[in-house]
Amino acid sequence: MVSVVATRRENGMLAAADRALREGRFADAARVYEAWLQERSASAPVLLALGICYLQTGRNDEAIAVLRRHLALAPRSASGRAALGLALLNGARPMEARAELERAVRLDPRQSDAVEALARLDLTQGRAAHAVALLAPLAQQPGARESLRALLGEALVRAGRPAAALAVAEQILSAQSPENVYALAAEAARRAGKFERAAEICEQGMKLYPDSEIETVYLRLPSATLAARIVARLARVRAAPELSEMIALGRVLLGVDPARKTRANEIARQILAAAVELAPDDASARYNYGRALSTTDLNGALVEWERALALARRDELRLRILLQIARAKNDLGESRGAERAYRAAIEINRQLPQRRPEATLEYARFLQLQGRQTEAEALVRETLVWNPLAPEAHLEWAKLLAARREWERVVEEATFVLQTADGDDELERAAHALLARAFYHLKQPERAQWHRGARLIAEDFLPSGKSSQPRGSLTGER
Repeated sequence: MVSVVATRRENGMLAAADRALREGRFADAARVYEAWLQERSASAPVLLALGICYLQTGRNDEAIAVLRRHLALAPRSASGRAALGLALLNGARPMEARAELERAVRLDPRQSDAVEALARLDLTQGRAAHAVALLAPLAQQPGARESLRALLGEALVRAGRPAAALAVAEQILSAQSPENVYALAAEAARRAGKFERAAEICEQGMKLYPDSEIETVYLRLPSATLAARIVARLARVRAAPELSEMIALGRVLLGVDPARKTRANEIARQILAAAVELAPDDASARYNYGRALSTTDLNGALVEWERALALARRDELRLRILLQIARAKNDLGESRGAERAYRAAIEINRQLPQRRPEATLEYARFLQLQGRQTEAEALVRETLVWNPLAPEAHLEWAKLLAARREWERVVEEATFVLQTADGDDELERAAHALLARAFYHLKQPERAQWHRGARLIAEDFLPSGKSSQPRGSLTGER
């Protein structure tokens, strides 16, 4: 959040609003600022504070309007430019957002919110080296925010500098680190060729966050390293059962052999059944045991997921469980039950600090199959508002535009997906397919043919529809 405290005034009304803003009670502060502005002439500090309140409460269009009024009074306000840039970014207007964020950084290179937002834009647009140059001066200062340093590590990985990224990640990695820091450190170590260190970081992180996506990095390790680590972990867990390790190992075994050519799924089912026996009231154990059952006994899996849902307290886990229930009911032909689960999942997703676009988009696809195009479009638009850089959301929007035969807009959206797919073969293949269709209808056969060829090349290198760079999504977890 852009840090703002309005200039002190004798007015008690304004002082109360300032206090509410500092305490994070943005809706309360906004009401007071609105009332104050109705009675007085415009004030640049108050307009900035009100714009930030709107930004923090999701009132994006109002935030943009108020912040433009603020900048009309204070055109050299770095905080105002940064806040407007964030509001435009939230409104899926990345080009305008970039212009304002760049102005903010020129006015004040220490404007960390603007620097972070600009760096994220750079990463989605393949400009990792530029993101590193932006982030390094701030992220390497003593006392820099962990999120800023983690973003620098991510930028270094994408810029092809994994050893430097690992050095950054190791500095901030601790038992209290969030799961994304563990994933970053492990991926940096893997890309730097330090496979044993990558495995250690993953195993530590998976025990702390058994239902996270850290294992997607673990599963990318060389097969010899992965096999040796799994064998050692199996021996340890059989000798001394530990709930978090049993869940983490069960999840790895579920993911290591999706083609079911080995006994990995069977062993996972045994371990997770033992986890449920060890801790029958543990929601995570039941959720993952349900995942192990789902390949052979969908009704049995559904029973476990219903039990897990009743036990779960963390919203992230409840979201995962509800999505599994929705899929299972849909597969069993219970569309009403599936819709109830999807609706409950979406409501939870809307309350999360970091909402997951995959959940909303999965429900949108369900609605499309039900012939409810208008509702699906509304969900995709909603996703783009709060995650304007998500390539998955832009891909779904491009598909909806194709159904409406708005081919020029399809080109715009699918091109954005190609620019931001970050090596995800499934996204790139789908974007090429859409572009081939769009250029065919726009009477540009050479460009259509080029994208058809690019799609076929992607298919040749993509075994059985799987991405070579797993994105770690809720929708992909089975």
